[in-house]
Amino acid sequence: MFPWLGTPCHFLSFLIICTRPTPSFAAACEPERCGNVGVSVPFGVVSGSDEKRCAQIGFQVTCTDGMPYLGYYQSKYWLQNLDIFYNNSSLLVSDLHKFGDFNVPKEKGCHVPKANTTTKIGHQFSISSLNQNLVFYNCTRAPAARAGLVDTMCRNNTFVRAGGRYNARGVIAGSYALPGCNVTTVSVLGVTEKVNASNYLELISDGFLLMWQPPSVDNGKLTYPRQSSNTSSV
Repeated sequence: MFPWLGTPCHFLSFLIICTRPTPSFAAACEPERCGNVGVSVPFGVVSGSDEKRCAQIGFQVTCTDGMPYLGYYQSKYWLQNLDIFYNNSSLLVSDLHKFGDFNVPKEKGCHVPKANTTTKIGHQFSISSLNQNLVFYNCTRAPAARAGLVDTMCRNNTFVRAGGRYNARGVIAGSYALPGCNVTTVSVLGVTEKVNASNYLELISDGFLLMWQPPSVDNGKLTYPRQSSNTSSV
């Protein structure tokens, strides 16, 4: 449809992401598919106790019921892998475990997310500057200034607002602290200039973009540079 793009492309809202054949490296995992996602170098599908030495640490993909998840150890730290774009070393992931925060048993009580998205991201990856963030608040009382705040489904003085974009280093610019409130930031991609905080469940489900640096080959081994730490100022 767009011959000037040269290679087959994925259309992700305002993004045009084109795919190219993945270069082969020594000791790379055999390409596999998990559901609709193709998994190949630097990633590798693991199963059970298989350590899959061909997959670099942090790039292991667990395939469960046709769904690929980034992460090998405890499942509560997994991120659902929605797609991988090998041509520009990025992947679309969703932290679906955040939904569990809103759907806990009644005796524990509904609550907003308690952990920032960045706590689940290994040093191999960085948060793309195309992402925006949602800021969740768990407050002891309703803030005096509520401009931009949306009540969450949990009520009980819990709110969410649309934050800004990440900068080129994958860091949230600015501060969103409110007196008497615990603050949690959740990364979302969004397709508009500023996301609508009322759609927070949909935005979390649609995921956010991670980046990784292409590897170099040293004596037949793949070496991945360590990404700068993902931090936020809230």
